[in-house]
Amino acid sequence: MKTKFLSVVCAIVLIGLQSCSCKKGAEAIAELSTGSWELEQTFGEPIDKGEFAKIPVLNFDKAENRLSGNSGCNSMSGSYTINEDKISFGPIAQTKMACQGTGEGKFMTLFNSVQKFKLQGDKLKLYDGNNTKVLSFIKK
Repeated sequence: MKTKFLSVVCAIVLIGLQSCSCKKGAEAIAELSTGSWELEQTFGEPIDKGEFAKIPVLNFDKAENRLSGNSGCNSMSGSYTINEDKISFGPIAQTKMACQGTGEGKFMTLFNSVQKFKLQGDKLKLYDGNNTKVLSFIKK
């Protein structure tokens, strides 16, 4: 009985410690701008790389509060703002190349729904207004 109780307590403590390791605000901005972020998952499932001409990548420039990258085919850029765990994107400009596959359209729909983020180690997770994890990136 005591062993089960201690196991439950340890699990709760570990979950609490993991949730506290997310970076927010200025610390997150600094970390985001140290590399490229490559799309790894949508809705917690691995992406189908065959849906994209190239894998979507995001780059954050903390000095300019600018975002650049690609959306699966076309280049994209715009501004971003971070306040604690909230993130918003200004108007996003994109090139208009014709692209094969349906990945880019799906990616942009999910990207445009993003309101929150979690940055934990080499993982960037983006959430919509319902706190649903819609996009997950890995640092490259």
